[in-house]
Amino acid sequence: MKFCFLAVVPLLAQNPEPAQPPAENPLRMWSDIGYRFLAGQHGSLNAYRSVVNLGEGPKLLQFQSVYKPPSRQILDELKIHGANWGDPLNTLQVNAEKNSVYRALFQYRNLAYFNALPSFASPQLARLGPEAFTTNQRSMDTRQRFLNFDLDLLPGKRWQPFFGIAHNSGRGHGVSPIVLDENSYPGANRIDFGYTVFRGGLRYEGGLVHAHLEQGGATFADASSLLNTTRNTGNRDLPYLGRTLSLDDTSRLYDVTGSHIYSSGDLTLTPANWIDISTEFYFSQPRSKVRFNESARGSLFWLDALRFVNGQQSLATGYANQPRVSGAVTLEVRPHRRLRIIDSIQTERTHNAGSLALSVNLDGRAQRPLNFTDRLIWHQHEQRLQAFHEVHNKLTIFGGHRYLWGDAQVRRAELAPGGPLEQGYLNRHSAIGGFIYRPLTKLILNGETEVGRGGQTYFRTSLRNFEQVRLRARYQLSERWQFNARFHRLDNRNPTPGVNLNFASQQSNLTWQYTSKKLAWMADYTRATIRSDIGMVVPIYYDIERSLYRDNAHVGSLAVDLNLPRKSSVMLGGTFFRSAGSRPSRMYQPLARLRVPVGAASGLLVEWRHVSLGQALYSYEAFGVQQFIFGLRIGK
Repeated sequence: MKFCFLAVVPLLAQNPEPAQPPAENPLRMWSDIGYRFLAGQHGSLNAYRSVVNLGEGPKLLQFQSVYKPPSRQILDELKIHGANWGDPLNTLQVNAEKNSVYRALFQYRNLAYFNALPSFASPQLARLGPEAFTTNQRSMDTRQRFLNFDLDLLPGKRWQPFFGIAHNSGRGHGVSPIVLDENSYPGANRIDFGYTVFRGGLRYEGGLVHAHLEQGGATFADASSLLNTTRNTGNRDLPYLGRTLSLDDTSRLYDVTGSHIYSSGDLTLTPANWIDISTEFYFSQPRSKVRFNESARGSLFWLDALRFVNGQQSLATGYANQPRVSGAVTLEVRPHRRLRIIDSIQTERTHNAGSLALSVNLDGRAQRPLNFTDRLIWHQHEQRLQAFHEVHNKLTIFGGHRYLWGDAQVRRAELAPGGPLEQGYLNRHSAIGGFIYRPLTKLILNGETEVGRGGQTYFRTSLRNFEQVRLRARYQLSERWQFNARFHRLDNRNPTPGVNLNFASQQSNLTWQYTSKKLAWMADYTRATIRSDIGMVVPIYYDIERSLYRDNAHVGSLAVDLNLPRKSSVMLGGTFFRSAGSRPSRMYQPLARLRVPVGAASGLLVEWRHVSLGQALYSYEAFGVQQFIFGLRIGK
């Protein structure tokens, strides 16, 4: 016993070792789950679904998890984040990373896209009123999915291989017009398309050389169809040549497939500390095939034969190739520490060559088959020269010139006078200028302007003779207060006879932010105006009428976050929109949210949101609803 006692005493007399800190939990996760209730819903359901489309039921509002394995042998960190599962747009993102070995990103989006505003593409509303249709003649109710996966190897190293694949698909149904000679008929439309892009390449990050080479391709498929099995008189109100046109039964099938391979690359050289040279190159050659099958029965008029028919069937097959080449060269020179000169030139060339074979049966009799060939040639080039000069430490000014030119050739429209081909040209010069001014340490002002004058342009509404100006200001009053102001105005005119375009848009924005430990808030206000005045060709009589559109809008938002005792928080705010002009509208969306912790890793969530839309000229599209969410946060 004495021996045992003496053996233990020296151990007790030693200084105890310091306690080790608890090991960090390798897995952290939390999620917000809840249930949304709708109350007081009224007005147009189609308009509500087209604009908001948030329904009742259980929702996984958001979730996030971060895993850092203790060993870190094959993985440094894994992050998973998702939001809005149970709503029209839900997302999922997964990030995995091993330092200097790989970086992987997976993204998934699932969108329930619904669009059926009663006033859009509904010619009979003017004649029959808003009760004429429960939907319009150009609506859709689809489910679209987006997937994207990117893998970067050896990030941060000199040589960096990379790979990626993306897929977009959509399926659903809707309404689309079936257009036949001298009339159009709304019919059921089935939507089914898919698009896949794959790519891979290599990046090189050297001290004086940066390079990027990429090889990829894409596939596309569209198998949309239209169907009508009931008598349909279409949109023509009056008989045509003494006879009422109608459609009794029709089907239409589109089958479009396409694919292409592309190659791209860019290279940046820094031969000296005062010069940079960069180049870009892109080449692709898409190919597409089309099959079209349409059959129709009813009282129809065939314009090519200038006679009425009881049935017609059209079969068409075609293909098209569209090679595209583009490139750019940029030279940046710094002859003085306060002077920087950038000169760049870009060019893009493409043409579209295709053919179409068409066979038509009228009342069971085959017509002479037709073969068409078509070709589009399009070239566009741009040269830009800019100089930046630091006048002193507080002021930098810049100016330059941009020249845009090009030419195009297309098949002339059948009703347009002239030869079989039509030439188009693009020619515009622009002067660019601006400044960056820092009168105070916490105040930054910058502005830029561009004035352009063009002789020719491709499209009636493109930039021709224009002036635009942008002004921005940021004032950091203190660590808590910050102000931002922005202003933008664009004026564009096209004096060509028959066009006479006058377009003007202006936006003024002010943002005010305050941040502290207990209180944070942001107020934002935007005043926006649009005015468009242009000559419009009336399809029936081919004369020119004036098309005038005006919109004057006020947009505002407010968000206040207040931290309460016991780690509770409340958020108050919302957004509003009011406009006057050609289509006066108003929309309000106030919001209140309360979070109350229950334990160390859980809490309660209560949210109220009111959404309302009103329109003076289209009152049948107005709606309103109260939304309530009761939820729970669960964490670990």
